[in-house]
Amino acid sequence: MAAASFAYASAAAGGGLASDESTLNLPLHVIDLENIRPQLNFLVNLYGFQLDVDQIQSTSDEMELFATINRKFKQMYTKQEHMKMFKTYDRIELGMENWGADHSSHALVQQSNWLPFIKLQPEGDPMQEKRMTQLRQKNKVDELLRVQSKFIQITDSEKVQDALREHAIAVREPKIVQPVSVTSNRTAYHTGQIWKKIYTNPELFADGSQDDELAIQEFDEKEADNVNFSGRSRSPSARKRKESYDYMNTVQMLGLDDGNQESTDPASVQGAYLSYLHLRHLRIRDLQRTCLSILNYFRSVERTLTINDGGLSLESGKMKRGSPQNHRKGVPDGGGLSGGGGLGSHAYIHNTPKDFKISETDFMEFSEIENHDDFYTADEGRVHVQDQRGYYIVYDKAVQDLRNLENDLLLIATHFIEKDKDLRAPRSESARRRRQQVAGDFDIPMYAHQEVDRFAILMDLWSNEAAYLECKKNLLDCYLEAYHHVFDRDEKRNLAQVVTNLMYKRPRFDFTASYFVITYRMECVCLRQHASLVKYILDKQMEDQREYIQKVCREGDSDFGLPYKIIPKQPISVNMSRSALRNVYLMEFHPSLAVAARIPEALKHAYWELYHVHKPDTVTEMIVMERKLLDCAVREWDRMPAMGTSYSAQVQKDLFSDVFVEDPLFICGIAHSLMEQEDDVSSRKPKKEKHVDTVKLMGRLMEALTVRHRLMDAAWEAEILSKLYRRMSIDIGFDEYHLFLRFVQFEFATHKDDAGKPPPVFITAIQEDDTTVDRFVPNNLYLGVHELDEGHVGRFSFRSRDGVLQIMKSKSLENLQVILMTQVVHKNCLIASVQLADVCLPARDDIMVGQKSMLTVEETKSEKSSTTAMTGTSMATQGNTLASKLTSVQMTKGRSPEAFVSIQLEKVPSRDLMLNDYLAQKQKMGMILKNPEEVEKLKRSLLRDFCRRFMNRMSQYSLRSQIIAYYNSLLGLLREFPNIRDTYFMLGEPNEFHKKRKMDDVAGLTPDPRNMKKRPRRVLSQDGTTVLNIWFIPHHSEALIMYKRMEDEQCCRALGFHLQIVSALHDIVQYLCAHSKLGSSHARLGSRKMEFVSADWGGTEGIGAELREIQKQIDNLEEKTSPEHIATCLSMRREVMFLEYDTSVRFSMRDTFLSTGNVNAYRTITKNIHFALPALSNVDVPSLFCTYFNVPEPFEARDFRAMELYPWRSFIARNGPYPLHFWQWQQIEYNMQMCLSGLKDVDRHVANGEILGVSLLMEDVLQSGYHDMSNITADDDSELEQDLSKSQSIKGTPKPSRPGTSLSKADSTKDLPQEGSGGKLVPKKQLSRTQQPIESYKLLKLFLMLWKRLEVFKAEWGQRKLSTEEINNSVLYRDFCKLYKTEILFPILQSVARRYGQGELYEGMVSDVEPLVAPQGASEIEIKMRQLVKLCESLEEHMIHEVQKKLSRELNLLLTERAREEGALPTDLWKKPAMKESFTIARPHIAEQFSTQLFTDIKETDTEYIFRKDHFNSCLLHLDGAVMARERSNFESYTMYYENLLRQHHQLLYQKEQELKQVRDQLRSAQNDTLVEVQCQLADQSHDLLMEITALRAKVAEMREISLTQERDMRERIKEEYDSLVQNLFASAFDLKAKFDEFREDLHNDVKSKISEVRSEAVMDMAKLKERGGGLTDEEMLQRNLSKAHQIREIQKENHSLNVLMLKMKAMNNWKQKHTKEMVSARLTEARRSCDRSKKQCIEIRLVAEEEVILRRQQLVALRKAFSEISMECSDAKKEIEKETKVKEEKSHAAMQKARSQRQLEIARQANMEKIISELEMKEKELHSLSDEHHKVSKLQQMSSDKVKKEAEHIRKHLTHERGLKLDAFSRVDELQTQIYDIESGMFSRAQTSFGYPASVATSYKSKPRSASPSKHRALSRGTMSSSGIWPPPIIWPPNRAMTPDVAGYYHHPNNVDLSKIQRPKTVAGRLRSRIADQLINELDVPDTHETIMQLEQLQFQNLR
Repeated sequence: MAAASFAYASAAAGGGLASDESTLNLPLHVIDLENIRPQLNFLVNLYGFQLDVDQIQSTSDEMELFATINRKFKQMYTKQEHMKMFKTYDRIELGMENWGADHSSHALVQQSNWLPFIKLQPEGDPMQEKRMTQLRQKNKVDELLRVQSKFIQITDSEKVQDALREHAIAVREPKIVQPVSVTSNRTAYHTGQIWKKIYTNPELFADGSQDDELAIQEFDEKEADNVNFSGRSRSPSARKRKESYDYMNTVQMLGLDDGNQESTDPASVQGAYLSYLHLRHLRIRDLQRTCLSILNYFRSVERTLTINDGGLSLESGKMKRGSPQNHRKGVPDGGGLSGGGGLGSHAYIHNTPKDFKISETDFMEFSEIENHDDFYTADEGRVHVQDQRGYYIVYDKAVQDLRNLENDLLLIATHFIEKDKDLRAPRSESARRRRQQVAGDFDIPMYAHQEVDRFAILMDLWSNEAAYLECKKNLLDCYLEAYHHVFDRDEKRNLAQVVTNLMYKRPRFDFTASYFVITYRMECVCLRQHASLVKYILDKQMEDQREYIQKVCREGDSDFGLPYKIIPKQPISVNMSRSALRNVYLMEFHPSLAVAARIPEALKHAYWELYHVHKPDTVTEMIVMERKLLDCAVREWDRMPAMGTSYSAQVQKDLFSDVFVEDPLFICGIAHSLMEQEDDVSSRKPKKEKHVDTVKLMGRLMEALTVRHRLMDAAWEAEILSKLYRRMSIDIGFDEYHLFLRFVQFEFATHKDDAGKPPPVFITAIQEDDTTVDRFVPNNLYLGVHELDEGHVGRFSFRSRDGVLQIMKSKSLENLQVILMTQVVHKNCLIASVQLADVCLPARDDIMVGQKSMLTVEETKSEKSSTTAMTGTSMATQGNTLASKLTSVQMTKGRSPEAFVSIQLEKVPSRDLMLNDYLAQKQKMGMILKNPEEVEKLKRSLLRDFCRRFMNRMSQYSLRSQIIAYYNSLLGLLREFPNIRDTYFMLGEPNEFHKKRKMDDVAGLTPDPRNMKKRPRRVLSQDGTTVLNIWFIPHHSEALIMYKRMEDEQCCRALGFHLQIVSALHDIVQYLCAHSKLGSSHARLGSRKMEFVSADWGGTEGIGAELREIQKQIDNLEEKTSPEHIATCLSMRREVMFLEYDTSVRFSMRDTFLSTGNVNAYRTITKNIHFALPALSNVDVPSLFCTYFNVPEPFEARDFRAMELYPWRSFIARNGPYPLHFWQWQQIEYNMQMCLSGLKDVDRHVANGEILGVSLLMEDVLQSGYHDMSNITADDDSELEQDLSKSQSIKGTPKPSRPGTSLSKADSTKDLPQEGSGGKLVPKKQLSRTQQPIESYKLLKLFLMLWKRLEVFKAEWGQRKLSTEEINNSVLYRDFCKLYKTEILFPILQSVARRYGQGELYEGMVSDVEPLVAPQGASEIEIKMRQLVKLCESLEEHMIHEVQKKLSRELNLLLTERAREEGALPTDLWKKPAMKESFTIARPHIAEQFSTQLFTDIKETDTEYIFRKDHFNSCLLHLDGAVMARERSNFESYTMYYENLLRQHHQLLYQKEQELKQVRDQLRSAQNDTLVEVQCQLADQSHDLLMEITALRAKVAEMREISLTQERDMRERIKEEYDSLVQNLFASAFDLKAKFDEFREDLHNDVKSKISEVRSEAVMDMAKLKERGGGLTDEEMLQRNLSKAHQIREIQKENHSLNVLMLKMKAMNNWKQKHTKEMVSARLTEARRSCDRSKKQCIEIRLVAEEEVILRRQQLVALRKAFSEISMECSDAKKEIEKETKVKEEKSHAAMQKARSQRQLEIARQANMEKIISELEMKEKELHSLSDEHHKVSKLQQMSSDKVKKEAEHIRKHLTHERGLKLDAFSRVDELQTQIYDIESGMFSRAQTSFGYPASVATSYKSKPRSASPSKHRALSRGTMSSSGIWPPPIIWPPNRAMTPDVAGYYHHPNNVDLSKIQRPKTVAGRLRSRIADQLINELDVPDTHETIMQLEQLQFQNLR
């Protein structure tokens, strides 16, 4: 590479040093040489300057450097401008005809017309997309950064140099920035000066400030209208000329300045800093062009993928779909289950699959369809795109992508600039001095980040972005080369999806970091490691494939089904000029590279597993974790041992060896031999039975190969898991012998009485007493069957032919299936053991235990794990060494010993039962077991029973591991919601199982009104039949032993119900928590977890309400403690929740956005749901291991028939990337966030409203209840209803209108409404989610599924009606709504209204804008069902109509052809879609071929020819076909000729359009350049204003942040201050209350004591009175006293009540007065504050208005002044234009005169031509007469030549006969010589064997036959690499191979013996053969017959004369 090209390539490459490489923070302005020396040295070397920056010591050296750079700056800048100039495609300009084809720097802009047809959507990161959406929504860009970014686009290099020089001066001595003078803040910096700089630019005039009319002190701003500008004129003499002489500049450029000037002198700017600025400016521009090249490359790749994926062709300049998408892996846009077909697939129109395939590729037949792929070249370090015509092109979408990228980068850089608050503190002395000079407390330079070098930020942005794009391109090239090797449509689409994801991948910015450089570099490291991993894997795959093809094609590639033979002669690069993978040869394809699509999926799965384990806090930690994962993956791939190395040598030979079974030719030979044997045996069978037997035979062979493949996979996985199990057992504290089971032969087994005894409940018991464990540890691993049997069932071998033939027997094949079963069971056992130990790790954070619980639950997508919970193969994790290596040692050491599973102890009971059964069967069967086949049969049966018992036993551990994993995930989720966890859940404690009380069982559910009981601390009862508390989360120590004392079947049943409950509960909680976070859009731009959720989306209150509702639903179940009913209820609630979210997002939100015209939100949500919603549904997800193992069409993996016919393939095609791995349940929040990640805050409110609307609609559905939908039709007339009622009354059951649909198959007989006597429906009782949960959820699920189906049919109907690919804009959606309302919805509502007696409400027409309301009482389900039925009928009618059209067209063509007369050809049958013109061609008459064929079988007599009738008919048929074929080709040629003529005219029109487009582009480019220049000039003149704006923005943001936290801080501070006082008040109040209570008790005690004393005294007094005996009686006196006392007491009570009432009234009056005073004072205060605010606002408004008036007037003054000057310049320009116009008119007049004279000359020339034509006509007549004479002579010659030919034919036959005799003799001699060679070769082969040569080589020499024809032998030697047919046997494939490999040396002996030079000894027989051959050849010399014939013809001609 030349030095200049190398320099350009280096400058175009991304990466390099950061501007602040030492700290990697925001770069600051640095001008001293020592600080910029590394960057300057890097740039100097990058651009190829031969200078040593380290040797620069003085100012003269610096200026010498600057002078060198300055000389080349303009040249480089001009070259960059050429590369940025894109001409319009197909627009030829004079002098630029070769633009776009001459050099890569000259490119043409091309339209991106494939964008509307893109179906592949990229998968994004929701967190990053959400943050970028927030930045774009704010759209806050640093103004100085924006201006400097625009400055990069300036086209004038001189302006750039001047600006850089001024920038350097400003950096060295920055100006003091003052705020602009306004009315409220007067400063010396007046706004008039700004307008003066902007509009008049005083630098262009002389310094005449005293004569300037714009001087502020010379006029009043309010009198701006009266200012006169007539006296102002431009002074050219005062203009500052650039070419004026500057002494200081000249001295610096010459290097004569030693730097002795003062530091304040601007002329003393260092040359090194100027050089650095210039080179940095060039570098930024080069990096931008590099980014554009890569983005253009990505768009070109996207075009290729779109054309291949959608079948597009370019016709008339527009992309057009040439064939429908036909992918097995459908796009689940409509919410379906994906899969092939769908409503958009109309395969029924085609007669056969072949016709459909032809229709797919029909768009590639014609040359004018420009759907060719682009070509890519690398030049000057950049990738360039060339189209099929060889032009360098740049797509317009790539240019737009660059603009969008630039905008995003500026937003990111602005975020980091504003985020850095450390720069607001002064760092240098000059900064402190400037800060002291600024008046006030607002430092503009500090807040504006004046010290930040924004050019350096741009440099860092573009250098790192270019490096990132280059790394991404390198990775994409690897995948793209694999894409070009793949031909399968589904695998090709998978790779296309991977490439699409990679093209749109963006760096994951850590917005909490200080700068973005570290993020970019880590992302680049990850991409490079990913590319290395992919390259290693694919190179290894290509190497293996080459060995395989070499082995297969050693005998040629002519057989059907074999790959093409590799011809190693011309290495090519598939994509780029340099291959990303290994170089391949021409016609070398490796379809197995489709495995590349599985690599990103596997890495993604492993990444998310690590993420949920380690939970990184920041984005940087996430990237570091991914980098470590990739490091580990690369190391594992490099160190990965061969498959099966841990097994015994015999197992490696029998199973893993590829000596025989991996050779397809050997297997084909076995198949042929078996088929021959079968033919011999069944020779007398009918042909049909023979075919059946042949199919069965091939099926057995394929089954044997498939079982071997599965057995190898299972053995390999078991090998990896065994290593993990050993390591795990040692970590827990057990030995590795628990993995192995000692082999016991069936024949030597003894009966055991305790067989079947399970191992101990607590595995830790064997640590104390391990006598029951066998300490057997073998040296190697064995297969699972070899632990049970080796002699009969376990014996097999794939190494030899005999072994494979033995396996092909039916019994041996059954043995092999049993071997596979035992190995799979053993592998699943290992998986369950390892998984159980892994999930029992201690939690990262200790959780408080013992809180109260109430209710709660949530929902998820893990229905697959719950539905397959009872299958033993579905609950394990894949053995992943990556995850085990990344697990920390501390977590490994903390495993619970109870989690250990001893495989030996688990196998022993089942093994003992199997041996006891064998002994029993042996005694029973007796002599029958003498037959070995019966023994094998018995052992197979016993081994199957063993596998079932053992798997049932191990399924318990798998179920426990799933339960514990769900609870661990639930606990991890609840850590983010501690209030929910503490309120609604109960957490178990370690080893709590032994501390359970009686109340923790069923007894705890018995209600006790006297006591407040807590819920039981169990989920299920001990017997597993009663649900106690679903809100209890047990510790894993309890989950390990629960239900363990039950029988195995009962234990599995209890664990299964437990798993179903916890899975549904976990998923519901996941959904609720994720839903509550959807509205949290105000979170920080970091990656830390949000500490709050949005109340708009429910918040924690909504979660609690949902959980309480779940408990109420459980309480209202019929069997509220039944595990089955509760599991069903929770599962149905989960399904309904996810269906509700799917429907809301997929249909409601998108329709709302389209109806409101928010197309951006619609496109964003459509792109995001492409991956998010399928991940939340039950869509089949294929395994990573099912490459080319799909279920055959038309089956799908989910079909029951497919599961029955292809169980293994359907299993791996529907159960996720790892079928035996836990589903990633934690991804629910990730996928839900992805759906709405690209929405703005306003759009999120709309989304929330749509979700709420769907919820309300579902409530309405519940209110309406069930309805009979079996008889629903699109239109219900009265007669139809009567007929239906009659038929129902006769048959007793309703007949479904559409029996083939799933809607009619549903059980609609239950809870259906009844019909009354009048034919009207009786309303059904409404349903309640709380009272009837299961019935409600069934109805809601039915409604949501119906809604989804309706939307899918609506979309298909609308696309068909509007003839569009997709309804994706508001105009199309509006038209669709109008059409749908008119044709579908309104007729259905009319029908429903008539049914409900409301038909008069829907009479007449409705307007397009008027909404349609459903009739009162009508159900939403009924209306949607009727719409669906009508749409189905419409689709069926369309399908029938299309088929009828096709049949009618074909029948018409057929009838037309039959009735066609002989006048024209059937051109209608031959027309292609590309042919638009047609014409009629007369039918020609052809007889030569007909006569030739007719005379081949004819009898000739003297007078007549005789031929057979059938021969004549066949000749006629061949004649007709030949004629029609020829005419068809002619028709196609002529039609395409005329099509080309039309295309030429279209091309001319297209060129005119391109010219117009180019003019528009030039105008737009000129406007952009002008805008950039104006903005840069404005920025230069108003730099201070921009800095002030930037500072004000930062200050406003800071004040806003302070204001947001100020109120909260004040409340907290006041709360802290008054908290102690409030506590004291409460304490005092409680003390007073206690004292009052004591006083009351004392008072009551005193009163009672006084009463007792008074009573005793009264009694004594009464006794004394009685003793006196006088006065009234005792009773009268007592009654009188009592009455008086009662009166006194009543008076006292009344007095007391009045006193109390008076006190209350006083208190009330006091409270009213106080309250009134407070209210009045508050209102007065508020009124005063309002008045103050109004006054303040009035003053502010007045000041702002005055300021705006002043600004407008100043602007008007400046504008008028500028306008006056521009008007004078305009008048001068008009004069110049008038002069030029006159000159142009004179030139045009002269041109017209010249044209007139030219026309006169043409007329004269035409007259001369007419004379010449007349003369030619006369000569032509003479020629005709001569030609007639010549025709007569030629007839005579023809007659003579016929005679001569007959004689020559006779002679030729004679000579041929003689030559045949001689050839026979020659062949006989050759055969004799061959026999001699065979004898000698046999002797030679024995000699070779004695020398040590391989036998295969000897046999290849021996088996080579001698050819009878030397020519054939020579052709064969040229066509193959050797005579033996082996191409080349062992070949080493180096990375860089020679262009012409050695053909002769196909075998290399270890001792370098060249076999080709060994010759046979000469014998006499050889000389004899040579003499005989020479003699025969000499005799074969035939005379020249042609010369003889010519002599005879001459003689005949002479005789005629």
